[in-house]
Amino acid sequence: MQHNELIKSPNDPKQYRYLQLANGLRVLLVHQADSEKSAAALTINVGHFDDPQEREGLAHFLEHMLFLGSAHYPNAGEFQHFISEHAGSHNAWTGTEHSHFYFDIEHAAFAQGLARFGDMFSAPLFSASYVDKERQSIEAEFSMKLKDDSRRIYQAHKESINPAHPFAKFSVGNAQTLADLPNNSLQQAVSEFYQQQYSTSRMSLCLVGPQSLAELAALAEQHFAALPTHLPKKPAVQVPLYLPEQQGIQLNIRPHKSSSRLVVSFAMPDIQPWYRFKLVSFIAHLLGDEGQHSLLAYLKERELVNQLSAGGGIDGSNYKDFTVAFELTASGRAHYRDIVAALFSQIKLLKQSGFNQALFVERQRLLQWSFQFYEPSSALQTAGDLSLNMQHYPPEDIIFGDYRMELPPEALYQELLGYFCSDNMRIMLVADEVPVNCEARWYHTPYSIVRLDKQWLEQLSQQPLKRAMQLPAPNPYLQTELSLLPDSAHMPLPHAVCQRDDLHIWYKADTDFNTPKGHIFVQLTLPNSCQTLTQLAATRLWVELVLDRFNQQLYAATTAGLNYYLHVHRQGVSLQTSGLTANQIRLLSDILSQLPEPEFSEQRFNELKHQLCRHWENSSKNKPVAQLFSQLSAILQPQNPELDLLQRTLAALSFEQFQQFQQQLLQQIHLEALLVGNWPTAAAADLQQLLVTWLAAQHSSGPALPARQNGIKDLGPVWLQSVASGQTDHAIVIYIAAQQKTADQMACFMLANHVMSPRYFHQLRTEQQLGYLVGTGYVPINTLPGLAFYVQSPDSTADKLYAATVAFFQQFLEQIQQLTSDEFAALKQSMLSQLAERDTSLGARAKRLWLALGQQDYQFSLTADIQQALATLSRQAFIAFLQQLLAPDYDVLFLATDPAPSNSHVKTLLKTELLAGLNLL
Repeated sequence: MQHNELIKSPNDPKQYRYLQLANGLRVLLVHQADSEKSAAALTINVGHFDDPQEREGLAHFLEHMLFLGSAHYPNAGEFQHFISEHAGSHNAWTGTEHSHFYFDIEHAAFAQGLARFGDMFSAPLFSASYVDKERQSIEAEFSMKLKDDSRRIYQAHKESINPAHPFAKFSVGNAQTLADLPNNSLQQAVSEFYQQQYSTSRMSLCLVGPQSLAELAALAEQHFAALPTHLPKKPAVQVPLYLPEQQGIQLNIRPHKSSSRLVVSFAMPDIQPWYRFKLVSFIAHLLGDEGQHSLLAYLKERELVNQLSAGGGIDGSNYKDFTVAFELTASGRAHYRDIVAALFSQIKLLKQSGFNQALFVERQRLLQWSFQFYEPSSALQTAGDLSLNMQHYPPEDIIFGDYRMELPPEALYQELLGYFCSDNMRIMLVADEVPVNCEARWYHTPYSIVRLDKQWLEQLSQQPLKRAMQLPAPNPYLQTELSLLPDSAHMPLPHAVCQRDDLHIWYKADTDFNTPKGHIFVQLTLPNSCQTLTQLAATRLWVELVLDRFNQQLYAATTAGLNYYLHVHRQGVSLQTSGLTANQIRLLSDILSQLPEPEFSEQRFNELKHQLCRHWENSSKNKPVAQLFSQLSAILQPQNPELDLLQRTLAALSFEQFQQFQQQLLQQIHLEALLVGNWPTAAAADLQQLLVTWLAAQHSSGPALPARQNGIKDLGPVWLQSVASGQTDHAIVIYIAAQQKTADQMACFMLANHVMSPRYFHQLRTEQQLGYLVGTGYVPINTLPGLAFYVQSPDSTADKLYAATVAFFQQFLEQIQQLTSDEFAALKQSMLSQLAERDTSLGARAKRLWLALGQQDYQFSLTADIQQALATLSRQAFIAFLQQLLAPDYDVLFLATDPAPSNSHVKTLLKTELLAGLNLL
């Protein structure tokens, strides 16, 4: 059966064909002529909701096991190794009601990749030896997330709902839930679960590549015809998420990381039948407005909240929780009921105002533009998105469903608002000192459930309107017409339009993606932001205060297809705007005009200082591997210090000291800017005029500054032990850096990571089960190429992780000697294919060009230089490079949670000793 009438964007050149194989498998074929790789994604309507009560986590466990051998490809890790060797990537996840599997690969290997991929689902082995190993992996994953607040809060929520609803099940699983039972081993259980749940009637497959639709159809038939077909579609969930007594309650939860949040939720049925109208997202837009006269503006003026978000919450096949979440101030924590009352006043305003068609049309227009000026995506992203969409939309809307936004009937708008009532409400208060009397299973989350008194609920339903709150005004940033540059305006590379000592501007008109969008980057180098620890801490707070100010004033821009970002970099701050080019330079002008000497109240200073200090304090509770990487960055980049130092420095900063700092901040400014996208040459002239005028109005300007950087050259192998407070897991990060910043070194390091990454993961994670978090990465720091190996383990101490890594190095060096010339050529070609990949979007291109400028690559030729170096790299030279890199005396930094091995040649240094011995780059 075929269905070719899929609605697609007029800007989308891809060809599509929807069909159903004889075995019932729904397949979407996508011919993308210019795709860099071929990709496949398979989604199945099976998730943790389907776990047997006595085997919670079994769907997640099955997802893991499918990768560990099948009838025609029995070797565990073979699929991962094959994908990696052919420039590909892969992954999978298990959700509530769906599991999702995907990979991409170079075109020539697609058929072989599909053969392995299809065999995973049609003939998995569930080998007994790997059943036990993967159970340990699931336990390690569970252990690693024990202090993850999202999971801890999730579990407390599960214990406050209808226990008969499948959402109440423990989704991840661990060694206890996946233990062998007297009459049923885990191997038997996972095999039975596969037989009982996996069938083509519940699957959707998407194949994407440059192959013709006929070729893709033949591949689908060849490699997926053998999938099991014995089951009907899964019946819908019938039991309600909440029983009547589970509404009108307050759930108090104590988090692991300090926070203060209020979440108000309203229960809805499945909203998928109304997808054509996007009404729930429209209501979220109205409640989540952050402009003048909004609910957020009203609450911020009364010093009750810092942030608000609307429309989130869990959703599934028979339920939707619409949540309005507030980040509370200290006063808001004490008066959170006033916040709920204000929310109900805003809801009443929506109900009484009726459906506002003008505001709806604004949202509709933006979504229509997003569809009309569709931006290309990678083959992997396309396959993943469409495979999931096939589970939720009819064939004609598989592509268009996310963009379809029809005018709804007024009655439906009022029907949805009817769910926003006090007797259909739940409150969640997540804060440090809330009263608790229960402990959630598995994650030991302290919580309590309190019934809300009926009198207050009745008061909420009768809240009067508040004059200070109004619906959003018409958007001043929203254009009615968009236009595209002609193809002839396209520029292959940026060119400099302004080169002064204090100002550099680069410009590139880009028409490749047929989109009316653009990007502007402006880097402000500020010497008085980065010379002392106090300046570094104060600059971060200054950025938070500026963004807090912008939040209300510029919110309209963010709802009109424009975005802005302001963040700290090592020598100042970076500003970026993106989105529709219409009115974007106006937005940049609005931002720059407010940067010099803004007035901040002492109250907002204290509130955001407290918030930032709490955020930095919470970093000490991050997982050990994340803390070690943070420490690595701080050691090699002195202007990016560890967060505990910043926290202590900021805590001691007074309002008066901050005001003095602020007066000195915008001095000796140097600007570097880049304009990329649907910009005519007149826009480059406008940007230059704007920046020249703004710079002239500041205190002073100056040249760019050299960065302060540390290197580990000639340091030798060094072990630095860190104290991970409150952590039970052990971890190690092994960082190896190049000694030169050359294209040859970058090529060698990239290829080394490409070759070692799947082998390291398979050896330490799959075979030895040393931890769930295992991997390698190409990690350039200070533009110097480097490699990082990392492992986090609940059982094995850092010295054991070190020993396992050293053993891997030794084994790897032996194996690499056996590499044939053809195998080496194939590895190089795989790496070259990745380097040759084109930008998949305008945003990706703009970011790449901006990073090139940050590396002083003013010819934008570094990638081509690396490709050339890789192409000429010989097998013998690469082996010699690896032998030197992995030699015992090479410069290596070991960051670990535990002491160094007693019998090791590695020298242990204190942090002060290490910093004294580092080289200045």
